[in-house]
Amino acid sequence: MIRPIFLIAVASIFLQACAQLPTGGKSSTNDETQTPQPTIPYLPGDREQFVFAEKRKTAQEYGFDGFCTAESFACSNRLDYEKYVGMKGYFKTDEPSDTNFFGSQVWPVVLENGDGFYFVSNPKYGGKYGPISGIVSLGQYEQVASFSAEPLIPGSLILVESVKINSGKDVFTLSNGAQIERKELGFVRHVASQFPASQATIAEALLSFSIQYDEVENQYFALPKENKLGNEVNFYIGIKPDKTWLRMIVKYYGDDWLFVQSYKVSADSILWESPSLEFKRDHSSGSVWEWMEKSPTDEDLRNMRALATAENPIIRFQGRHYYKDFKLSGEQQDSITNSLELYELLRR
Repeated sequence: MIRPIFLIAVASIFLQACAQLPTGGKSSTNDETQTPQPTIPYLPGDREQFVFAEKRKTAQEYGFDGFCTAESFACSNRLDYEKYVGMKGYFKTDEPSDTNFFGSQVWPVVLENGDGFYFVSNPKYGGKYGPISGIVSLGQYEQVASFSAEPLIPGSLILVESVKINSGKDVFTLSNGAQIERKELGFVRHVASQFPASQATIAEALLSFSIQYDEVENQYFALPKENKLGNEVNFYIGIKPDKTWLRMIVKYYGDDWLFVQSYKVSADSILWESPSLEFKRDHSSGSVWEWMEKSPTDEDLRNMRALATAENPIIRFQGRHYYKDFKLSGEQQDSITNSLELYELLRR
Protein backbone atom coordinates (compact mmCIF):
# COMPACT_ATOMS: atom_id res chain seq x y z
CA MET A 1 0.00 0.00 0.00
CA ILE A 2 2.92 2.35 0.51
CA ARG A 3 4.02 2.32 -3.18
CA PRO A 4 0.71 3.63 -4.73
CA ILE A 5 0.42 6.44 -2.16
CA PHE A 6 4.02 7.54 -2.95
CA LEU A 7 3.36 7.62 -6.72
CA ILE A 8 0.20 9.67 -6.27
CA ALA A 9 2.10 12.24 -4.17
CA VAL A 10 4.89 12.57 -6.76
CA ALA A 11 2.39 12.99 -9.59
CA SER A 12 0.57 15.71 -7.66
CA ILE A 13 3.79 17.70 -7.07
CA PHE A 14 4.74 17.38 -10.78
CA LEU A 15 1.35 18.67 -11.98
CA GLN A 16 1.53 21.67 -9.60
CA ALA A 17 5.01 22.56 -10.89
CA CYS A 18 3.88 22.35 -14.54
CA ALA A 19 0.93 24.62 -13.83
CA GLN A 20 3.33 27.30 -12.62
CA LEU A 21 5.35 27.36 -15.87
CA PRO A 22 4.44 29.85 -18.67
CA THR A 23 3.36 28.54 -22.07
CA GLY A 24 6.26 26.74 -23.71
CA GLY A 25 7.44 25.11 -20.51
CA LYS A 26 10.37 27.49 -19.79
CA SER A 27 11.06 29.11 -16.47
CA SER A 28 10.07 32.80 -16.46
CA THR A 29 13.16 33.67 -14.41
CA ASN A 30 15.53 32.38 -17.09
CA ASP A 31 13.68 33.24 -20.30
CA GLU A 32 14.42 36.85 -21.25
CA THR A 33 12.49 36.50 -24.53
CA GLN A 34 9.16 36.32 -22.67
CA THR A 35 7.25 39.58 -22.34
CA PRO A 36 5.23 40.33 -19.21
CA GLN A 37 1.46 40.10 -19.19
CA PRO A 38 -0.37 43.42 -19.78
CA THR A 39 -1.45 44.10 -16.23
CA ILE A 40 -0.07 47.61 -15.54
CA PRO A 41 -2.48 50.53 -16.18
CA TYR A 42 -1.06 53.27 -18.42
CA LEU A 43 -1.20 56.38 -16.21
CA PRO A 44 1.71 58.64 -17.26
CA GLY A 45 0.40 61.79 -15.59
CA ASP A 46 3.23 64.30 -15.89
CA ARG A 47 5.89 61.59 -16.33
CA GLU A 48 8.30 61.75 -19.26
CA GLN A 49 6.86 59.87 -22.24
CA PHE A 50 8.58 58.27 -25.22
CA VAL A 51 7.74 56.45 -28.45
CA PHE A 52 9.32 53.45 -30.17
CA ALA A 53 10.81 54.96 -33.34
CA GLU A 54 10.80 53.58 -36.87
CA LYS A 55 13.96 51.77 -37.97
CA ARG A 56 15.58 51.16 -41.34
CA LYS A 57 14.28 48.00 -43.01
CA THR A 58 17.64 46.28 -42.54
CA ALA A 59 17.45 46.85 -38.77
CA GLN A 60 13.79 45.98 -38.18
CA GLU A 61 14.42 42.26 -37.84
CA TYR A 62 16.50 42.93 -34.70
CA GLY A 63 13.60 44.59 -32.90
CA PHE A 64 14.22 46.83 -29.88
CA ASP A 65 17.10 46.05 -27.51
CA GLY A 66 17.67 47.19 -23.94
CA PHE A 67 14.26 46.37 -22.47
CA CYS A 68 14.81 43.81 -19.71
CA THR A 69 12.11 41.89 -17.86
CA ALA A 70 14.19 42.07 -14.66
CA GLU A 71 16.27 44.90 -13.19
CA SER A 72 19.54 44.11 -14.96
CA PHE A 73 22.30 45.89 -16.86
CA ALA A 74 22.52 43.12 -19.45
CA CYS A 75 19.77 41.02 -20.99
CA SER A 76 19.15 39.28 -24.29
CA ASN A 77 15.55 40.42 -24.51
CA ARG A 78 14.41 41.88 -27.83
CA LEU A 79 11.00 43.38 -28.36
CA ASP A 80 9.25 42.55 -31.63
CA TYR A 81 9.51 45.47 -34.05
CA GLU A 82 6.05 45.19 -35.62
CA LYS A 83 4.35 44.90 -32.24
CA TYR A 84 6.04 47.85 -30.55
CA VAL A 85 6.95 50.40 -33.27
CA GLY A 86 4.93 53.58 -32.72
CA MET A 87 3.86 52.50 -29.22
CA LYS A 88 4.12 55.00 -26.36
CA GLY A 89 5.63 54.46 -22.93
CA TYR A 90 6.68 56.47 -19.91
CA PHE A 91 9.45 56.49 -17.32
CA LYS A 92 8.12 55.62 -13.88
CA THR A 93 10.87 57.61 -12.12
CA ASP A 94 12.72 60.89 -12.68
CA GLU A 95 16.04 59.24 -11.87
CA PRO A 96 17.41 55.82 -12.84
CA SER A 97 16.74 53.05 -10.35
CA ASP A 98 20.36 51.88 -10.60
CA THR A 99 23.67 52.95 -12.18
CA ASN A 100 26.73 50.74 -12.58
CA PHE A 101 30.49 51.39 -12.66
CA PHE A 102 30.46 51.95 -16.43
CA GLY A 103 27.72 54.58 -16.28
CA SER A 104 24.89 52.38 -17.59
CA GLN A 105 21.53 53.28 -16.10
CA VAL A 106 18.37 51.25 -15.47
CA TRP A 107 15.00 52.97 -15.89
CA PRO A 108 11.70 51.28 -14.97
CA VAL A 109 9.17 51.95 -17.74
CA VAL A 110 5.52 51.22 -18.51
CA LEU A 111 4.16 50.84 -22.05
CA GLU A 112 0.67 51.80 -23.17
CA ASN A 113 -0.26 48.14 -23.72
CA GLY A 114 0.41 47.49 -20.03
CA ASP A 115 3.85 45.88 -20.36
CA GLY A 116 6.46 46.82 -17.78
CA PHE A 117 10.23 46.68 -18.44
CA TYR A 118 13.57 47.95 -17.20
CA PHE A 119 15.19 50.07 -19.93
CA VAL A 120 19.00 50.20 -20.00
CA SER A 121 20.88 53.20 -21.46
CA ASN A 122 24.21 54.95 -21.05
CA PRO A 123 24.86 58.74 -21.23
CA LYS A 124 28.18 58.01 -22.97
CA TYR A 125 26.23 56.78 -25.98
CA GLY A 126 23.55 59.45 -26.04
CA GLY A 127 21.50 58.36 -23.04
CA LYS A 128 17.83 57.43 -23.22
CA TYR A 129 17.39 58.94 -26.68
CA GLY A 130 20.80 58.11 -28.11
CA PRO A 131 21.34 56.88 -31.69
CA ILE A 132 21.15 53.22 -30.65
CA SER A 133 18.33 53.40 -28.07
CA GLY A 134 15.40 52.84 -30.42
CA ILE A 135 13.13 55.34 -28.67
CA VAL A 136 12.54 59.08 -29.02
CA SER A 137 10.83 61.60 -26.78
CA LEU A 138 7.10 62.04 -27.29
CA GLY A 139 7.69 65.74 -28.01
CA GLN A 140 10.12 64.95 -30.84
CA TYR A 141 7.79 62.31 -32.25
CA GLU A 142 4.79 64.67 -32.30
CA GLN A 143 6.85 67.48 -33.84
CA VAL A 144 7.89 65.19 -36.71
CA ALA A 145 4.37 63.77 -37.14
CA SER A 146 2.86 67.25 -37.51
CA PHE A 147 5.44 68.53 -40.02
CA SER A 148 4.28 69.88 -43.39
CA ALA A 149 6.36 71.03 -46.37
CA GLU A 150 7.84 74.53 -46.20
CA PRO A 151 10.39 76.66 -48.10
CA LEU A 152 14.05 76.31 -47.13
CA ILE A 153 13.86 80.03 -46.35
CA PRO A 154 11.45 82.75 -47.54
CA GLY A 155 12.07 83.38 -51.24
CA SER A 156 13.78 80.05 -51.90
CA LEU A 157 12.42 77.66 -54.54
CA ILE A 158 13.86 74.71 -52.59
CA LEU A 159 11.30 73.08 -50.31
CA VAL A 160 11.86 71.16 -47.10
CA GLU A 161 9.52 68.34 -48.10
CA SER A 162 9.59 65.73 -45.33
CA VAL A 163 11.29 64.65 -42.12
CA LYS A 164 12.11 61.29 -40.52
CA ILE A 165 13.79 60.32 -37.29
CA ASN A 166 17.07 58.53 -38.04
CA SER A 167 19.21 57.26 -35.14
CA GLY A 168 17.49 59.68 -32.79
CA LYS A 169 17.93 62.74 -35.03
CA ASP A 170 15.44 64.57 -37.26
CA VAL A 171 16.62 64.30 -40.87
CA PHE A 172 14.88 66.48 -43.48
CA THR A 173 14.65 65.68 -47.18
CA LEU A 174 14.70 68.67 -49.54
CA SER A 175 13.11 69.02 -52.96
CA ASN A 176 16.58 68.99 -54.56
CA GLY A 177 17.23 65.53 -53.09
CA ALA A 178 19.59 66.72 -50.35
CA GLN A 179 19.19 65.63 -46.72
CA ILE A 180 20.04 67.72 -43.68
CA GLU A 181 19.66 67.31 -39.91
CA ARG A 182 17.47 69.69 -37.92
CA LYS A 183 20.39 71.29 -36.09
CA GLU A 184 22.30 72.12 -39.26
CA LEU A 185 19.13 73.30 -41.01
CA GLY A 186 18.72 75.79 -38.18
CA PHE A 187 22.32 76.94 -38.69
CA VAL A 188 21.74 77.45 -42.43
CA ARG A 189 18.62 79.49 -41.82
CA HIS A 190 20.19 81.62 -39.10
CA VAL A 191 23.31 82.44 -41.14
CA ALA A 192 21.26 83.30 -44.23
CA SER A 193 18.90 85.53 -42.24
CA GLN A 194 21.86 87.80 -41.44
CA PHE A 195 21.99 88.75 -45.14
CA PRO A 196 18.38 89.83 -45.93
CA ALA A 197 19.11 91.08 -49.45
CA SER A 198 20.28 87.66 -50.67
CA GLN A 199 19.21 85.24 -47.94
CA ALA A 200 17.58 82.71 -50.30
CA THR A 201 20.66 82.51 -52.54
CA ILE A 202 22.98 82.20 -49.54
CA ALA A 203 20.84 79.53 -47.84
CA GLU A 204 20.86 77.44 -51.03
CA ALA A 205 24.63 77.83 -51.38
CA LEU A 206 25.18 76.84 -47.73
CA LEU A 207 23.58 73.44 -48.39
CA SER A 208 26.84 72.36 -50.06
CA PHE A 209 28.73 72.91 -46.81
CA SER A 210 28.92 71.48 -43.32
CA ILE A 211 27.92 74.28 -40.94
CA GLN A 212 29.36 74.41 -37.42
CA TYR A 213 28.63 76.89 -34.64
CA ASP A 214 30.97 78.20 -31.95
CA GLU A 215 28.61 79.41 -29.24
CA VAL A 216 31.42 80.90 -27.14
CA GLU A 217 32.52 83.29 -29.89
CA ASN A 218 29.07 83.45 -31.54
CA GLN A 219 30.48 82.56 -34.94
CA TYR A 220 29.76 80.03 -37.67
CA PHE A 221 32.06 78.09 -39.95
CA ALA A 222 31.18 76.78 -43.41
CA LEU A 223 33.41 73.80 -44.20
CA PRO A 224 33.64 71.56 -47.29
CA LYS A 225 31.62 68.35 -46.95
CA GLU A 226 34.14 66.13 -48.71
CA ASN A 227 35.87 63.27 -46.87
CA LYS A 228 38.43 64.62 -44.39
CA LEU A 229 40.42 61.38 -44.37
CA GLY A 230 42.47 62.29 -47.43
CA ASN A 231 44.64 64.89 -49.06
CA GLU A 232 43.00 68.28 -49.13
CA VAL A 233 43.45 71.67 -50.73
CA ASN A 234 40.51 73.93 -49.99
CA PHE A 235 38.99 76.76 -47.97
CA TYR A 236 36.68 77.20 -45.03
CA ILE A 237 34.73 80.37 -44.23
CA GLY A 238 34.23 82.09 -40.89
CA ILE A 239 31.01 84.07 -40.41
CA LYS A 240 30.04 86.61 -37.76
CA PRO A 241 27.30 89.27 -37.93
CA ASP A 242 29.88 91.97 -38.69
CA LYS A 243 32.67 89.95 -40.30
CA THR A 244 33.36 87.23 -42.90
CA TRP A 245 36.79 85.71 -43.48
CA LEU A 246 38.43 83.03 -45.61
CA ARG A 247 41.01 80.45 -44.54
CA MET A 248 42.99 78.19 -46.85
CA ILE A 249 43.89 74.58 -45.94
CA VAL A 250 46.65 72.46 -47.46
CA LYS A 251 46.82 68.93 -46.02
CA TYR A 252 48.85 65.80 -46.75
CA TYR A 253 47.39 62.44 -45.61
CA GLY A 254 49.15 59.11 -45.95
CA ASP A 255 50.87 56.12 -44.36
CA ASP A 256 54.34 57.63 -43.98
CA TRP A 257 55.65 60.92 -42.64
CA LEU A 258 56.93 63.41 -45.20
CA PHE A 259 57.68 66.24 -42.77
CA VAL A 260 56.25 68.64 -45.34
CA GLN A 261 58.05 71.96 -45.56
CA SER A 262 56.45 73.47 -48.68
CA TYR A 263 54.26 72.58 -51.64
CA LYS A 264 54.12 73.12 -55.41
CA VAL A 265 51.09 73.91 -57.55
CA SER A 266 50.92 72.51 -61.08
CA ALA A 267 47.77 73.67 -62.87
CA ASP A 268 48.21 73.31 -66.63
CA SER A 269 50.36 76.32 -67.58
CA ILE A 270 50.90 77.46 -63.98
CA LEU A 271 53.81 76.09 -61.94
CA TRP A 272 54.32 77.74 -58.56
CA GLU A 273 56.25 76.88 -55.40
CA SER A 274 55.38 78.10 -51.93
CA PRO A 275 57.95 79.49 -49.51
CA SER A 276 58.95 77.39 -46.52
CA LEU A 277 55.89 76.86 -44.28
CA GLU A 278 55.21 75.44 -40.84
CA PHE A 279 53.03 72.31 -41.09
CA LYS A 280 51.34 70.78 -38.05
CA ARG A 281 51.37 66.99 -37.65
CA ASP A 282 49.23 64.26 -36.14
CA HIS A 283 48.61 60.53 -36.52
CA SER A 284 46.13 57.76 -35.66
CA SER A 285 45.56 54.08 -36.50
CA GLY A 286 48.57 53.85 -38.77
CA SER A 287 47.77 57.02 -40.77
CA VAL A 288 49.52 60.38 -40.60
CA TRP A 289 48.51 63.86 -41.65
CA GLU A 290 50.42 67.10 -41.96
CA TRP A 291 48.62 70.38 -42.58
CA MET A 292 48.78 74.13 -42.58
CA GLU A 293 46.14 76.81 -42.78
CA LYS A 294 46.43 80.53 -43.45
CA SER A 295 44.64 83.59 -44.71
CA PRO A 296 45.09 83.38 -48.48
CA THR A 297 47.04 86.03 -50.36
CA ASP A 298 46.08 87.24 -53.84
CA GLU A 299 48.67 84.83 -55.20
CA ASP A 300 47.10 81.96 -53.24
CA LEU A 301 43.67 82.82 -54.64
CA ARG A 302 45.04 82.87 -58.19
CA ASN A 303 46.60 79.45 -57.71
CA MET A 304 43.48 77.96 -56.17
CA ARG A 305 41.29 79.25 -59.00
CA ALA A 306 43.75 77.73 -61.44
CA LEU A 307 43.58 74.37 -59.65
CA ALA A 308 39.76 74.51 -59.72
CA THR A 309 39.64 74.84 -63.51
CA ALA A 310 42.77 72.96 -64.65
CA GLU A 311 42.58 69.71 -66.62
CA ASN A 312 45.55 68.38 -64.67
CA PRO A 313 45.47 69.94 -61.15
CA ILE A 314 48.36 68.63 -59.03
CA ILE A 315 49.73 69.52 -55.60
CA ARG A 316 53.22 68.30 -54.73
CA PHE A 317 53.88 68.00 -50.99
CA GLN A 318 57.59 68.55 -50.53
CA GLY A 319 59.05 66.87 -47.46
CA ARG A 320 62.42 66.89 -45.80
CA HIS A 321 63.74 64.09 -48.02
CA TYR A 322 60.80 62.92 -50.16
CA TYR A 323 57.77 64.33 -51.95
CA LYS A 324 54.28 63.11 -52.78
CA ASP A 325 52.01 64.21 -55.64
CA PHE A 326 48.26 64.53 -55.25
CA LYS A 327 45.83 65.11 -58.14
CA LEU A 328 42.60 66.86 -57.25
CA SER A 329 39.34 65.11 -58.15
CA GLY A 330 36.52 66.83 -59.99
CA GLU A 331 34.56 67.00 -56.71
CA GLN A 332 37.47 68.74 -54.99
CA GLN A 333 37.74 71.24 -57.84
CA ASP A 334 34.00 71.99 -57.57
CA SER A 335 34.37 72.39 -53.81
CA ILE A 336 37.05 75.07 -54.26
CA THR A 337 34.79 76.92 -56.70
CA ASN A 338 31.80 76.66 -54.35
CA SER A 339 33.83 78.01 -51.43
CA LEU A 340 35.02 81.04 -53.38
CA GLU A 341 31.54 81.76 -54.74
CA LEU A 342 29.98 81.56 -51.28
CA TYR A 343 32.66 83.83 -49.87
CA GLU A 344 31.93 86.44 -52.53
CA LEU A 345 28.20 86.18 -51.82
CA LEU A 346 28.75 86.75 -48.11
CA ARG A 347 31.06 89.71 -48.71
CA ARG A 348 28.40 91.55 -50.72
